[in-house]
Amino acid sequence: MERKNKKTKSVGNGEGSLYYSETLKCWIFQYVYNGKRKTLKQRKNEQSREFKKRVTNLKCKLDTGTYIESNKDTLLIILERFIEQKNKDGITSDRTYLRDKDTLNQIKKTCNSWINKPIQKITVENIEDSKENMRKYSNSTIQKIWTLIRKGFKIAYSRRKISYNIMEDETLTIPISIKDTKVVTALSKNEEKRLFNILNSTNHKYNDILLLQLYTGMRIGEVLALSKDSIDFKRNTITVYRTITRDKNDKIILGKHTKTYDKKTGIDKGKRTFPMTADVKKIITKLLSNKIINMNNLLFWDYNKNFFITDNEVNSYLTRLNSKYDILDNKDETLSTHRLRHTFVTRCQENGLNLPVIQKLVGHIEGSKITNNIYTDISFDFMSKELKKIK
Repeated sequence: MERKNKKTKSVGNGEGSLYYSETLKCWIFQYVYNGKRKTLKQRKNEQSREFKKRVTNLKCKLDTGTYIESNKDTLLIILERFIEQKNKDGITSDRTYLRDKDTLNQIKKTCNSWINKPIQKITVENIEDSKENMRKYSNSTIQKIWTLIRKGFKIAYSRRKISYNIMEDETLTIPISIKDTKVVTALSKNEEKRLFNILNSTNHKYNDILLLQLYTGMRIGEVLALSKDSIDFKRNTITVYRTITRDKNDKIILGKHTKTYDKKTGIDKGKRTFPMTADVKKIITKLLSNKIINMNNLLFWDYNKNFFITDNEVNSYLTRLNSKYDILDNKDETLSTHRLRHTFVTRCQENGLNLPVIQKLVGHIEGSKITNNIYTDISFDFMSKELKKIK
């Protein structure tokens, strides 16, 4: 039988073989990469010397470990795998999983011109062209978008899908939002007083929820997750150990931990027990005097819907209160449950409470900069009072 392929050169020691194929009428280089046999063929109209240069270049990259195989993986595919795998591995909570998915959707919108392009073909210019779309979001959202994009390229580089991580380009910088940054501030003492008067003089099922936030600084989800076993009248304490949250399907559920639970270590630094003040004890006593007949023994429950009370419902109620009673001095501002938490931290600071004590009360990690840098404001009244100390 006539031999169809004539081998003209063989490369030993498993480095591949170079030969001319009589059948295909072109030069062939066969090699092994990642345990799989690969074939490099001479292109149409490509001179043999040019092909052999490509072979030499390929061999050099294989020998030095710099060879990157051509692939069609996109940044979108890489990030989808990353987000799903983190959740499967139990690294992220369902709530974090949802936030990651939201960020990925924002990347799809801002980077739609190249998100489905093979990551090997994405350029710095592609990313720079997307900055204009990113700037329409808030700075906090841009930070999440940028962080996730960087993660995708880092994964691609570590898995040898790209030879250079373009996100490390020294000229590539995160864009700044065109939106004004909204800072969550504490209520002034007058605003707080107006809200207290309204909550204590009106009758509504959400009033006690808001009063507990003002008195304790708990997160709204933590207040809504309080149950009978959270209260210890003998020790006069409240224990916060979980929150109302959402699962990966965006369904409202009763979580098993607080917001600051670390799944990697299994430590929940947000879990805490603190003393009840007289005002807090009065509210708790009133709540427990009523029949609690929901399946989770929660202090707050929507018996009409037979379901959890949600943070959105409480925030909507606060908005209606502000519209009706003009609680806030600035009509352009929004009254939210998160502002009540800020207010509690600020009042604690103004009254000289020790920082670690404040952090323990509100479930911040001791030593965290968040308590001072983000949650603490100084009211105008407090500044005036302090200025009087100057002789």
